[in-house]
Amino acid sequence: DVPSMSFLQKSPSSPVSCFATGFYPSRAEMFWRKGEEEIHEGVNKGEILPNNDRTFQISVDLNLSSVPHEDWTKYECVFHLSGFKCDVVNRLEKSKIRINVEEKPNVLKILIFVAGVIILVLMAALGFLCRKG
Repeated sequence: DVPSMSFLQKSPSSPVSCFATGFYPSRAEMFWRKGEEEIHEGVNKGEILPNNDRTFQISVDLNLSSVPHEDWTKYECVFHLSGFKCDVVNRLEKSKIRINVEEKPNVLKILIFVAGVIILVLMAALGFLCRKG
């Protein structure tokens, strides 16, 4: 089976991960290249891991912190499955990267919640005073 491939990034300053999943058999390799040359510097290869459906997954990270954004399209992630003649090549484009950014608390939601709590406390106090009087 040929993999599904995607680019992931934990934050805009972290390395870009090329992720392949859903391939079988597990005899595969994945690497980054620039032009036709395989890159080793700034690359961290992950292990091949099993999925629950008996397929496999792998990732390879590339640190692009010193590369200008306009040069990112010169990089490709290459997946090679043993026994297959054709590689799966995915060119890096900023628009293809999914960034896993933690959501900051929404200030408006917090203010509405606090206002609601204050209103409930005031209503309870008013109800208590009305019963007493």
